Amino acid sequence: MGWMKRYLWAAVAVVALASASPAAGLAAVPESGPPAFQGSNRPFTLFVPVDPAPAAPVYTLNGGVTTLNRFSGKVVVLNIWATWCPACLHELPTLANLQSRMGRDQFTVVALSIDDGGAAVVSRYLRRNGLENLPAYLDPAGRVLTALNVGTSLPVSFLIDHQGRVVGYMKGAADWSSPQAKALIDYYISRISP
Repeated sequence: MGWMKRYLWAAVAVVALASASPAAGLAAVPESGPPAFQGSNRPFTLFVPVDPAPAAPVYTLNGGVTTLNRFSGKVVVLNIWATWCPACLHELPTLANLQSRMGRDQFTVVALSIDDGGAAVVSRYLRRNGLENLPAYLDPAGRVLTALNVGTSLPVSFLIDHQGRVVGYMKGAADWSSPQAKALIDYYISRISP
Protein backbone atom coordinates (compact mmCIF):
# COMPACT_ATOMS: atom_id res chain seq x y z
CA MET A 1 0.00 0.00 0.00
CA GLY A 2 2.92 2.37 0.69
CA TRP A 3 4.18 2.05 -2.88
CA MET A 4 0.72 3.00 -4.15
CA LYS A 5 0.72 6.27 -2.16
CA ARG A 6 4.22 7.12 -3.39
CA TYR A 7 3.14 6.41 -6.99
CA LEU A 8 0.03 8.62 -6.65
CA TRP A 9 2.04 11.47 -5.07
CA ALA A 10 4.63 11.23 -7.84
CA ALA A 11 1.86 11.38 -10.44
CA VAL A 12 0.32 14.44 -8.75
CA ALA A 13 3.74 16.14 -8.67
CA VAL A 14 4.27 15.48 -12.40
CA VAL A 15 0.84 16.91 -13.26
CA ALA A 16 1.47 19.96 -11.06
CA LEU A 17 4.83 20.61 -12.71
CA ALA A 18 3.43 20.16 -16.19
CA SER A 19 0.64 22.65 -15.56
CA ALA A 20 2.87 25.25 -13.90
CA SER A 21 3.38 28.46 -15.86
CA PRO A 22 6.77 29.50 -17.31
CA ALA A 23 6.69 32.42 -14.88
CA ALA A 24 6.93 29.89 -12.06
CA GLY A 25 10.48 29.10 -13.19
CA LEU A 26 9.83 26.33 -15.68
CA ALA A 27 10.79 26.66 -19.33
CA ALA A 28 7.99 26.88 -21.85
CA VAL A 29 7.40 23.87 -24.06
CA PRO A 30 9.10 24.55 -27.40
CA GLU A 31 6.75 25.07 -30.31
CA SER A 32 6.61 22.58 -33.12
CA GLY A 33 7.71 24.88 -35.94
CA PRO A 34 6.03 26.10 -39.10
CA PRO A 35 3.08 24.22 -40.58
CA ALA A 36 3.68 21.87 -43.49
CA PHE A 37 3.08 23.02 -47.06
CA GLN A 38 3.15 20.67 -50.04
CA GLY A 39 3.71 21.77 -53.63
CA SER A 40 2.74 19.83 -56.73
CA ASN A 41 5.79 17.59 -56.43
CA ARG A 42 7.77 18.57 -53.35
CA PRO A 43 7.23 19.90 -49.84
CA PHE A 44 8.38 23.23 -48.47
CA THR A 45 11.84 22.51 -47.02
CA LEU A 46 13.41 24.43 -44.15
CA PHE A 47 17.02 25.62 -44.25
CA VAL A 48 19.10 24.79 -41.19
CA PRO A 49 20.89 27.04 -40.47
CA VAL A 50 19.26 30.06 -42.10
CA ASP A 51 21.36 32.55 -44.04
CA PRO A 52 20.71 36.14 -45.10
CA ALA A 53 19.05 36.71 -48.47
CA PRO A 54 21.58 37.30 -51.27
CA ALA A 55 22.67 40.90 -51.75
CA ALA A 56 22.92 40.52 -55.55
CA PRO A 57 21.32 43.36 -57.53
CA VAL A 58 17.86 42.92 -59.00
CA TYR A 59 16.27 45.24 -61.53
CA THR A 60 12.85 46.85 -61.52
CA LEU A 61 10.67 46.81 -64.62
CA ASN A 62 11.28 50.58 -64.84
CA GLY A 63 15.06 50.18 -65.09
CA GLY A 64 15.97 50.80 -61.45
CA VAL A 65 18.37 48.68 -59.40
CA THR A 66 17.71 47.37 -55.89
CA THR A 67 18.37 44.32 -53.69
CA LEU A 68 16.22 41.99 -51.62
CA ASN A 69 17.24 44.08 -48.58
CA ARG A 70 14.61 46.53 -49.82
CA PHE A 71 12.00 44.23 -48.24
CA SER A 72 13.55 44.09 -44.77
CA GLY A 73 10.84 44.01 -42.12
CA LYS A 74 8.47 42.02 -44.34
CA VAL A 75 7.92 38.33 -44.89
CA VAL A 76 8.63 37.66 -48.58
CA VAL A 77 7.76 34.84 -50.94
CA LEU A 78 10.53 35.12 -53.53
CA ASN A 79 9.48 33.23 -56.64
CA ILE A 80 12.09 32.72 -59.35
CA TRP A 81 10.53 32.09 -62.74
CA ALA A 82 10.79 32.65 -66.51
CA THR A 83 8.34 33.31 -69.35
CA TRP A 84 9.45 30.11 -71.13
CA CYS A 85 8.62 27.90 -68.10
CA PRO A 86 5.21 26.12 -68.40
CA ALA A 87 5.03 25.29 -64.67
CA CYS A 88 5.65 28.97 -63.89
CA LEU A 89 2.57 29.97 -65.91
CA HIS A 90 0.57 27.52 -63.79
CA GLU A 91 1.96 28.90 -60.51
CA LEU A 92 2.07 32.67 -61.14
CA PRO A 93 -1.75 33.20 -60.89
CA THR A 94 -1.71 31.64 -57.40
CA LEU A 95 1.06 34.06 -56.41
CA ALA A 96 -0.94 36.97 -57.84
CA ASN A 97 -3.93 35.81 -55.79
CA LEU A 98 -1.74 35.58 -52.67
CA GLN A 99 -0.40 39.11 -53.27
CA SER A 100 -3.95 40.45 -53.72
CA ARG A 101 -5.14 38.84 -50.49
CA MET A 102 -2.12 39.30 -48.21
CA GLY A 103 0.25 41.86 -49.74
CA ARG A 104 0.47 44.63 -47.16
CA ASP A 105 2.97 46.18 -44.76
CA GLN A 106 4.11 42.83 -43.37
CA PHE A 107 4.12 40.64 -46.49
CA THR A 108 4.84 40.72 -50.20
CA VAL A 109 5.44 38.42 -53.13
CA VAL A 110 8.54 39.13 -55.22
CA ALA A 111 8.30 37.54 -58.68
CA LEU A 112 11.90 37.50 -59.92
CA SER A 113 12.23 36.68 -63.62
CA ILE A 114 15.49 35.28 -64.98
CA ASP A 115 14.49 36.03 -68.58
CA ASP A 116 17.28 37.61 -70.59
CA GLY A 117 14.74 39.43 -72.81
CA GLY A 118 14.43 42.26 -70.31
CA ALA A 119 11.56 44.30 -68.93
CA ALA A 120 9.64 44.54 -72.22
CA VAL A 121 9.30 40.75 -72.53
CA VAL A 122 8.39 40.24 -68.87
CA SER A 123 5.92 43.16 -68.75
CA ARG A 124 4.18 41.95 -71.91
CA TYR A 125 3.93 38.40 -70.48
CA LEU A 126 2.47 39.62 -67.17
CA ARG A 127 -0.03 41.88 -68.93
CA ARG A 128 -1.11 39.15 -71.40
CA ASN A 129 -1.75 36.76 -68.50
CA GLY A 130 -3.53 39.26 -66.22
CA LEU A 131 -0.71 39.29 -63.65
CA GLU A 132 -0.02 43.03 -63.45
CA ASN A 133 -0.49 43.10 -59.66
CA LEU A 134 2.59 40.90 -59.09
CA PRO A 135 5.60 42.86 -57.83
CA ALA A 136 7.98 41.75 -60.61
CA TYR A 137 11.73 42.18 -60.79
CA LEU A 138 14.46 41.02 -63.15
CA ASP A 139 17.65 39.03 -62.63
CA PRO A 140 18.72 38.08 -66.17
CA ALA A 141 22.12 36.83 -64.98
CA GLY A 142 20.46 34.55 -62.40
CA ARG A 143 22.72 35.81 -59.61
CA VAL A 144 20.12 35.39 -56.85
CA LEU A 145 19.28 31.83 -57.91
CA THR A 146 22.98 30.95 -58.09
CA ALA A 147 23.62 32.43 -54.64
CA LEU A 148 20.76 30.45 -53.10
CA ASN A 149 22.43 27.21 -54.26
CA VAL A 150 19.45 24.87 -54.70
CA GLY A 151 19.90 24.10 -58.40
CA THR A 152 18.46 25.77 -61.45
CA SER A 153 15.09 24.09 -61.95
CA LEU A 154 12.12 26.44 -62.27
CA PRO A 155 9.94 27.54 -60.69
CA VAL A 156 11.51 27.70 -57.26
CA SER A 157 10.17 29.72 -54.33
CA PHE A 158 11.93 30.89 -51.19
CA LEU A 159 10.47 32.22 -47.97
CA ILE A 160 12.39 35.12 -46.46
CA ASP A 161 11.53 36.17 -42.91
CA HIS A 162 11.21 39.76 -41.69
CA GLN A 163 14.87 39.70 -40.61
CA GLY A 164 15.96 39.07 -44.19
CA ARG A 165 16.86 35.40 -43.62
CA VAL A 166 15.98 32.71 -46.16
CA VAL A 167 14.15 30.19 -43.99
CA GLY A 168 13.15 27.64 -46.62
CA TYR A 169 12.31 26.83 -50.22
CA MET A 170 10.12 24.79 -52.53
CA LYS A 171 11.10 23.48 -55.94
CA GLY A 172 8.36 23.17 -58.51
CA ALA A 173 4.93 24.73 -58.77
CA ALA A 174 2.65 25.12 -55.78
CA ASP A 175 -0.78 26.56 -55.07
CA TRP A 176 0.22 29.66 -53.13
CA SER A 177 -3.45 30.64 -52.75
CA SER A 178 -4.16 27.52 -50.66
CA PRO A 179 -4.99 27.55 -46.92
CA GLN A 180 -1.72 25.66 -46.26
CA ALA A 181 0.35 28.37 -47.95
CA LYS A 182 -1.52 31.05 -46.00
CA ALA A 183 -0.88 29.18 -42.72
CA LEU A 184 2.85 28.97 -43.49
CA ILE A 185 3.06 32.68 -44.27
CA ASP A 186 0.92 33.62 -41.25
CA TYR A 187 3.32 31.62 -39.06
CA TYR A 188 6.23 33.86 -40.11
CA ILE A 189 4.17 37.07 -40.04
CA SER A 190 3.20 36.29 -36.44
CA ARG A 191 6.89 36.52 -35.52
CA ILE A 192 7.14 40.19 -36.49
CA SER A 193 7.28 42.28 -33.32
CA PRO A 194 4.66 45.05 -33.14
